[in-house]
Amino acid sequence: MARAIRMPWRSVRTTIPVAGVAVFALSTTGCGLLGMGPGEGPEPSPSPTPVSAGPLFEEAVAALEEAAAIQIQGQFSDPDDTSDVVSTSVTVTNTGAALGTFQARSGSEADYFEADGKLFLKADSDYWLTHDVFNPDGDAYPDHWVRVTQEQFGLDPGGVLAPPKLAESLRAQAPSDNAEAVEEKLDGVVVYRVDLAGGTAWITSEAPHTLVRMQIEELAPADGEGVASRIDASFAEVDTATVEQLYDDLVAYAEEELGSARDARLEVAWAEEELGGDCQTGGACTMIGKVKEISGATEGSILVRMDGSFTNDELGEKTCNTTGSLKAGGTLELSCSIDYALAPSPDPVTYQIEFKAKLSTRALSGDAREELVAALKEQREATLSGDAGEDADEGEEA
Repeated sequence: MARAIRMPWRSVRTTIPVAGVAVFALSTTGCGLLGMGPGEGPEPSPSPTPVSAGPLFEEAVAALEEAAAIQIQGQFSDPDDTSDVVSTSVTVTNTGAALGTFQARSGSEADYFEADGKLFLKADSDYWLTHDVFNPDGDAYPDHWVRVTQEQFGLDPGGVLAPPKLAESLRAQAPSDNAEAVEEKLDGVVVYRVDLAGGTAWITSEAPHTLVRMQIEELAPADGEGVASRIDASFAEVDTATVEQLYDDLVAYAEEELGSARDARLEVAWAEEELGGDCQTGGACTMIGKVKEISGATEGSILVRMDGSFTNDELGEKTCNTTGSLKAGGTLELSCSIDYALAPSPDPVTYQIEFKAKLSTRALSGDAREELVAALKEQREATLSGDAGEDADEGEEA
């Protein structure tokens, strides 16, 4: 049963004396995840013709490695828990930039993208209520992009599906030296099936040989560091215009929408029940709020924002806000101030000021957002010019 979202507000009253103051893509037709879902699988060829699997597989993987981008459609899940299978369609470039959709548990379609190693989701409230993240601004998640970890999502598109990285991971599961590839019909087309160390790959029977489909029991970064996923997906062609549009969309998101993006990678809450602070003669007021990170994580940090409001019936309302970086398991004191700038008066008046604060998260600072836009523009040029290289820049977990 989902926990209730923590209330973000803290309030207090005070009185102040004032003296008056080259590209592949995936498309799966009704296939289930590694035999665990309904669908039509490959059909044995009436006259199979075995060939050596090794050279065929290497040719297909080499073509994948050189691709500017791949588009994938299929399903993924936790390798150790296949009860929550997620359907997805995603395009991933050779720099690790990714843009796709996935099927949420509610049945609605949700969006995600990864840029410079940073992963963002946009999903409905039903999706977030089924996940173990309960930040004070959780009720705003459906209306914003939300930054998550690859572990939370269950897939690292940029880390394992970028063409050079996927090629490297697949090579680690290459068929044995004496393995043979066998002809089968996949969606009515004759292809070669190659049995791998941890799954199966299907490759076009006609040269040039390219990957058509893969079923991998545990697809992980070749270096062993990162998120592993069980995946069943197919490849299909995409054109240069699609790659250009992907980068255009990611740059637009970064410039126009990530300023208000939220962060679910860690969990924050008020550390104290009451706000601190006071007001001085003349109307200068300060509020202080203490927050803490309570996810149990031991590394990482999250941007937290406090929006303050000072109110008096006669003086009106004034607002302030402040943002700070909160480390995993740590605490942070936030403060912001306003000034009613009341003029001195021979007849001092005391005003009662009510102040309250709302706590929320932010995915990126303004500087980090500008850096992300610059990185995407550089990656766009590298992908389209063919100079991206094997090692995609995964960015920093800022």
